[in-house]
Amino acid sequence: MMHSRANIRPYNAQVLVGNWYEDRVMEEEVLTDFLEKRSTGQLSSQKMSEVERMSQTIPLSISAGDGLLRFGHQLMLIHTSVYSAQNTGEKSQLSCCLATGIPHSSGLQDGATEVTATGTTSIRPTLRSAFILGKPNLSVSSDSVKYGDEIILSDTNGELFLTCVKSSTRAGRTCDVIFTSNKTRNSVWIVMHPNINARLEFDGSDVKIDDKIVLAHAPTNKCLSVNVEHFNRSPYGREHELLCELSTGSFATYKAPILWKFQTQSAY
Repeated sequence: MMHSRANIRPYNAQVLVGNWYEDRVMEEEVLTDFLEKRSTGQLSSQKMSEVERMSQTIPLSISAGDGLLRFGHQLMLIHTSVYSAQNTGEKSQLSCCLATGIPHSSGLQDGATEVTATGTTSIRPTLRSAFILGKPNLSVSSDSVKYGDEIILSDTNGELFLTCVKSSTRAGRTCDVIFTSNKTRNSVWIVMHPNINARLEFDGSDVKIDDKIVLAHAPTNKCLSVNVEHFNRSPYGREHELLCELSTGSFATYKAPILWKFQTQSAY
């Protein structure tokens, strides 16, 4: 079938100008979209994975000349216990620090954000291993922390709180340790002296940075502990499992990996 000449778009200078204008508009739209994404960090080359983001190094609070631990400090909680291997009896230093882990669901707190609490062997301050030491009522304070004080530990955004929860898979004397956005009485811990016989004497005295301490869960009197026989695999690598177990009134605590220390950045 032959088309009449009237139905055919003539090829002339106006057609060339029109095509050039459309191309220019499209190029400008692409450039505008690129600049907008670059300014908001949405380019693929600018995006980092969650593991990379949480592994970024951040500064800790600088300790004052008195060396005292204070509320409001941004710090790390480092494990300091020496333990004996179950089969060989060989003693080893257990080097790990508290860190946020992977998403978790306890089934006890509907709608709350929950992640596991884990013991990372990477001893450096990052977004997942640095925490804010606060008071249970969330009041702003720089008071020194004393033995027997109740504390909370939150992530650097103040959104997730170290919490002890009942476990559906563990024995009754053992609880899970998680970070949750739902702060309750189960998010409160007591700073205790490591020597059971000296606790009454030291109660009310100042805690110094790097002092060995025991963190007891306020409602249950169980201690934050490391399971030396079990590791968790996560995107961050092989990490220690954390538990809340053993009464602080038992002499068995001397044998348990429950000794910790708070660490800030030295002023010197």
